[in-house]
Amino acid sequence: MINKKRNAMIHTGWWLGLACVGGLSFGAWGLSKSDCAVKGIAERSFTIDVDFNTFRQILVRTDATTAIVEHGGMKVIDESTDSVDIDLSNDSRPLRNLLKGKSKANVSATKHLTVQLNDPQLNATELKLSQDCKIQPDKIHIVSIADQPAGELKTYRTSFDAVKVNGRTEIRLSLDMTVDVCISRLFLPQAEARVKQAAEKTMEEQESAIRSLVSKFERDAIIVPVFKR
Repeated sequence: MINKKRNAMIHTGWWLGLACVGGLSFGAWGLSKSDCAVKGIAERSFTIDVDFNTFRQILVRTDATTAIVEHGGMKVIDESTDSVDIDLSNDSRPLRNLLKGKSKANVSATKHLTVQLNDPQLNATELKLSQDCKIQPDKIHIVSIADQPAGELKTYRTSFDAVKVNGRTEIRLSLDMTVDVCISRLFLPQAEARVKQAAEKTMEEQESAIRSLVSKFERDAIIVPVFKR
């Protein structure tokens, strides 16, 4: 009887010991760090209190790249235009309509941008972007995509869309980026939340920059007035 009890105690102790070792192993796996690709996606829509033709003038007459691309931690330090295509086939009076801010021309352009990164967490100093712009009489579409990874920033894509809405301009922004983080899988949800928060903050700052651009032009009265017939 004593031997049976002793064997039972030994058997139970062995299982408890195995469970403890197993628990430590799972704990060590959970706390060990590894590279994880964390995605951040954000969208933002808002309306500008200017008609679409006026807003289109602002984009055509100025370099709106800064307002679209720059935000906290990013600054455009170089840009070049690869190609520009202007289609006037739908505009019977291109010069007159251009001066009146009612051009019907379709403008397509491709740019290459170099953006300075000031975020030490990304472990990179520059980001190369290709930007495709399409400006049409009733809508604007601009997409900026990273040519290659920059440090921990593995992918980066933003889009900018503007359309006419009841005498005003509706703008939609989106950002899709992937960041590499070295972190324990136990803390992955927190990392995902932080990257998403950073993406949403970018959208907020881009809206602020676009609104400031419009306000500056209205204040400086640079917009060409509509000619009387």
